[in-house]
Amino acid sequence: MRKPLFLIVVSLLLVAAMLLSCGPAPAPQPVIQKETVVQKETVVQVKEVTPAPPPPAPTEITVVDTNSGANFQLYWQSRIIPAVQEQLGVKINYVVSKAAEASERMKAWEAGKGDVHMLFLKPDDLASLMKSEIPLVKLWPDQQAAIPNLAKCPEDYLKTAQGVDTKGTGALYWRSQYTLIYDTTKVTNPPKSWAEFYERRAEWKGHIGWVRPDSKSGAGRGLPYAFVNAFCPLTVNDKPIPLADLQAKAEYQGAIAKLKDFIAYTRLANEPTNMFEDFNAGDTWISVYAMDYSLWSVSQGTMPPTIAAASLSDGLPAGSDGYLAIPANIPEEYKPVVMKVINYLLSDDQQIRLVTEMWQYTGTDIETVVPDVVWRKIPKWAEVEKVRVRQSNKEFTDWVKTSGAEALLP
Repeated sequence: MRKPLFLIVVSLLLVAAMLLSCGPAPAPQPVIQKETVVQKETVVQVKEVTPAPPPPAPTEITVVDTNSGANFQLYWQSRIIPAVQEQLGVKINYVVSKAAEASERMKAWEAGKGDVHMLFLKPDDLASLMKSEIPLVKLWPDQQAAIPNLAKCPEDYLKTAQGVDTKGTGALYWRSQYTLIYDTTKVTNPPKSWAEFYERRAEWKGHIGWVRPDSKSGAGRGLPYAFVNAFCPLTVNDKPIPLADLQAKAEYQGAIAKLKDFIAYTRLANEPTNMFEDFNAGDTWISVYAMDYSLWSVSQGTMPPTIAAASLSDGLPAGSDGYLAIPANIPEEYKPVVMKVINYLLSDDQQIRLVTEMWQYTGTDIETVVPDVVWRKIPKWAEVEKVRVRQSNKEFTDWVKTSGAEALLP
C-alpha cells in the first residue's frame, strides 16, 4: 500500500513541474549602468568699466563771412574776435568769402565732417542756402534755451529772408539801412521821395551816384528794388508777387521805364568805393547808400565831412541785414560752442557797440537801452522802419542781378 502512495506523490510532483515549465518566462530585470557626469560651473566675473570722459569742448571755431564790407571786416578783426576770445575763451578763425564758394564747399561735406562752424550771411545768401537745401541748424525757436538773447530779435525776421522761409535757421545780428546821402555844399534842398527825385533828375544830371546792377555790392540790387517798388509795389502784405505777373502789368512796365530813364542821368559806379571816390572828387553829389558805411567812411576820410543823410517817404531799401547761422553737418561738439558765441553777439553790450561805433542798427529790439547820443546822429529805428523796404521779392532781385545790366543801363 505504501508503494502506490509513493508513486502517486511522485506523479503529482512531475505534473506540477511540467505545468510550471509551460508558464510565461519571467520578465528580464533591467540593468542599471551608472555614468559619472562632471558639470562645470561658469563663473561670470563682473568688471567695472569707467566710461571715457567726453572730449573737451572745442576752443577754436572757423567763421566764414559773406556779408561784411571793409568797415565790418575791420570791426570783426579789431573788436569781435578779441572780445570773444577774452569773454568766452573761444578763438575765431575769421575767413571772408563769397556765398557761392561757401555753398559749394558745404555741398561736398559728409555728415559730421564740416570744417566751417558758423556763417555770417546776407539775407540773399541765407535764402539761397535754403533753396539749395543745404542743411542748417534750426535755431528759432528750438534753441532758445541755449541762445536766450534770440528772444530779443523780431520774430518776422527770424521766419523769412527775402520772402523765403528760413525755417528758423538764421539769428538776426544787425539790420542795415540805406538812406539818401548828399553833399550839403552841393545839394541844399534834397528830394523827399523817389517820385520827387525822379522829377528833379535833370537838376543833378551826371552827379547822381548809382551802383551798377551787376555790382558785387548789394546796392546794385537794392537801389532798383526800392525805386521800382515806389512806383509799382513788388509785394502784397510782404508776400512777393511773381515776376511773370508783374511783367504783365502796365504799372510795372512804366516803373521799369522810369528807372531806365533815371539811370541815364546818373554817374554809374562799378562798386561803392568808386562812388565814394567820386563824392570826394566833387563829381557825385547825391545818392542812396547804406547809412552805416557812409557815416563810417566820413570818419575814415573817404567821404567828405559835409555829407548828410535824409529819408525818402516812399521807401528806402533795407541793406544787407546780417544773419548768423550754423551748418548742420559739422561735428556735434562744436554746435553748443557756436551757440554760446551767437548768444554773446546778441547780448546788449555787443549790440550797443554795433550802433554806437558802427552806426549799424541792432538785430535785437533794445532801442530803449541805447544811449540817447546815438539818436542825435541817426534816426531811431521806429522812424526808419516806417519807410523801410525789405527786399522780399527774391525773383525780382535775381532778375536785376542777371539781367539788370542789359535791361536797365543806357
